[in-house]
Amino acid sequence: TGWHIGQPDLVLAMPRPFAIPASGYVPYQYVILPHLFLHDTWVQRVEVLPGNRAAVHHCNLAAVAPTAGYDQARFITGYVPGGGPMTMEGGVGIRIPAGSVLILQIHYVTTGQATSDQTRVGLVFAREKIDKELRHFRCVNLNLEIPPHDPWYRACASRTFPGDATGIGLFVHMHVRGRDMTFRAVYPDGREETLLMVPNYDFNWQLGYRWPDGKYRFPAGTRIDCVAHYDNSAFNPYNPDPQATVREGQQTFEEMMYGFVFYTLDEERLGLEIDPRSGRVKEH
Repeated sequence: TGWHIGQPDLVLAMPRPFAIPASGYVPYQYVILPHLFLHDTWVQRVEVLPGNRAAVHHCNLAAVAPTAGYDQARFITGYVPGGGPMTMEGGVGIRIPAGSVLILQIHYVTTGQATSDQTRVGLVFAREKIDKELRHFRCVNLNLEIPPHDPWYRACASRTFPGDATGIGLFVHMHVRGRDMTFRAVYPDGREETLLMVPNYDFNWQLGYRWPDGKYRFPAGTRIDCVAHYDNSAFNPYNPDPQATVREGQQTFEEMMYGFVFYTLDEERLGLEIDPRSGRVKEH
């Protein structure tokens, strides 16, 4: 019920509770948190804390310009069932750009009774010199079309590292028909390596998979291949409708394929001294 990151330096809450009906489907809600970051702000711990876990299917957090909408490219972290907060160390930080606000993308589900939610976000400013910025990309397939009763539908997606990189970790997101996902690295010299296999995906326990520091280094041009399978059969106890053709979409009865890859760039040497009271770069 409380923070897993210790007492945050800055807590930002939704301006008002959101009313959730007893039944039906709720469109995604987009909520700007009431704080403008006037300077680049470096944090090393971020946690999204729902006020009503039973009704929050997931919640994504991004840093955007005040006049812009939600942008997945500016994703910072999120909340999912079973997941934990985003924590960095070893000179790696998360940058909230000057002129940004934080925006929540919230997917609510109904629970059989009218209720409400007021989600909060906690930030802990960097306490050490920052040398590298946390980065990520997503292996995404938006062309899902899972036939009725198909127990083993295969979907693929790939992305390539833009430079020499050190891996931080991986994260898998699918919905209730998601069965498994595998990440493989294809190196420029042709060598291939399995990085992660989630053989029995569970929507209700979405863990992040973090590597020990420096375990995986990826030369520029390394490709990450993601392969996922989906079970749209009646043997899947979580399947809402085995007779449906299932496509990509936001609601739980639809499906998603998102393979997140978090990393830093080896060439980056920022050397930033941070004021732990504000998260801003110290002026000398």
